[in-house]
Amino acid sequence: MIDWKVTMLGTGSPRPDVERSAPSQVIHFGDLPVLIDCGEGTTAQLQRAGIPPQSITTLFITHLHSDHILGYGQFLLGGWGLGRRKLRVIGPKGMKHYHETMLSLFKDDIDYRVELGRSPKGVREEVEIIEIDEPGEIDLKIDDLPVRVYTAEMIHNVPTYALRFEGEDHVIVHSGDTAPTENIVELAKDADILIQDACLAVNETYKNITDPELQEIWDNLQKEHCTPQQAADIAERGGVKKLVLTHFLPNIDEERAYREAAAEFKGETIVAKDLQTINTALKTVN
Repeated sequence: MIDWKVTMLGTGSPRPDVERSAPSQVIHFGDLPVLIDCGEGTTAQLQRAGIPPQSITTLFITHLHSDHILGYGQFLLGGWGLGRRKLRVIGPKGMKHYHETMLSLFKDDIDYRVELGRSPKGVREEVEIIEIDEPGEIDLKIDDLPVRVYTAEMIHNVPTYALRFEGEDHVIVHSGDTAPTENIVELAKDADILIQDACLAVNETYKNITDPELQEIWDNLQKEHCTPQQAADIAERGGVKKLVLTHFLPNIDEERAYREAAAEFKGETIVAKDLQTINTALKTVN
């Protein structure tokens, strides 16, 4: 049996936060790390977690919002500089354009490094961009590891895909950003771990709203994200073993988020922190 675990590189949101980096997680299939999302600071977070950035050769992008992709330029060029010579990126339509834009922006920089003697493999060559055309199974093998990857479309204001990684012994599901939807309940069926958007955990800004503009923002956020209680309802109905709440605004009330989720979900609830490691067993590794 191959052990699976998750490293929560970044548990934050688009709002800059010294306590929480932008969204990004690593799923470890035994010794093989696979990256999900690439928010600002992802490469540094990989290094803080003891994961060499160049060891990541497969990256999934759930959607093309800034907080999920702003770290891609540094990940692409920085990992290449550290020795990565191949890369596969799977994401929604538009990912290829984003990748090509990075290459165009940094053309002179890349030219200079190639002239110094560095191989173009891993940045201009040996980089495969796979765009998801529709929900369902993705036809790929992760470095010959028998993992089947399924996607489902979420409720968000840009095309967003949740991911289900299914092996012989384990299932890990990542929701991406979403409002409550039956699609994530179905995708998460009997998962060992569900990494779930709980962006609507109450924080200091939205605890007692008096500003009409803030109220409008908060009301609109309900259409795009989940509360801890809604995340827990998804996990409970999906028969999930362990619920990992993430994608938090700054200064959330962590105890309240935990209480709200634990009241709905009978399994283990974790209010994730940056650089926390979570395994598929019932006891969490910190």
